[in-house]
Parts: sequence; structure tokens; C-alpha cells
Amino acid sequence: MEPINWLAVIVSANLALAIGFVWYGPLFGGAALFGRLTGEDNETVHKGPVGGLLGAIALQAISALMLAHSFSRIGSATLAIKPWLYWMQSGGIALAFIGPALFISYARHRLPMREALVDAGFWLVVYLATGTVFWALA
Repeated sequence: MEPINWLAVIVSANLALAIGFVWYGPLFGGAALFGRLTGEDNETVHKGPVGGLLGAIALQAISALMLAHSFSRIGSATLAIKPWLYWMQSGGIALAFIGPALFISYARHRLPMREALVDAGFWLVVYLATGTVFWALA
């Protein structure tokens, strides 16, 4: 196993924060993680402007660390020959695990499908950006 790329872990977690501010700010107008989840009578159910987003980014740092471990197990020689593995590994996790977990959870709690799509899209973009950071800093 090769050493973990700690710089890529830190950069990808910070990039996730930047993506989150754009995604949940101007792009989608303050969706659930940015504190605007409403109930049936349009009252605010979830409050806190940035807390949810910062917590999610902390989890992204752990996810980036796990991807770093995966990439170090694959090895730089293999990744140099097959660079698509960066996006296949990172995007695959978002598509196969994160997205379905969000959809199941949102459906179970009867939350709007738009929120599930926005959040699943966010995590797919963040995970693909993480793969890009690891590729760029390899």
C-alpha cells in the first residue's frame, strides 16, 4: 500500500465546502442543508444556516480519507495507466450508495423529491470533484 495523499484529502474537503456554498446558495436557493427545509404548512422544520453543511463537509473529509485509502491500495502505477478509476471509484460510491440512501430516507420521511434530487446531485458532484482532486494531485 502506498502512502495516503493527505493534501488531496484536505483540498477535496475544502472544495466540497466551496461547492456546497454555491450549490445550496445561488444555484438551488438554499435547499435542505442550508437551512430551508419546510413542512406541510410551509413552516420551517430545519433551522441553522450553515450547521448542516459544515457537518456534511466534515463527513466528506472522512469520505475523502476512505477514497485516499482506496487509491493508495490501487497504487499510483495502476492509476497512471487507468486514470478513469479516480472517477469510477468516487462517482460509483455516490451513485451506488449515497444517492439511494438519500432517496430511501427522504421517501421514508415523506420529504420532497426535489430535496432528494438536489442533495443526491450535490454528493455526486462532490465525489466526482474529489476524484478530480486526487487525479490532479497524483
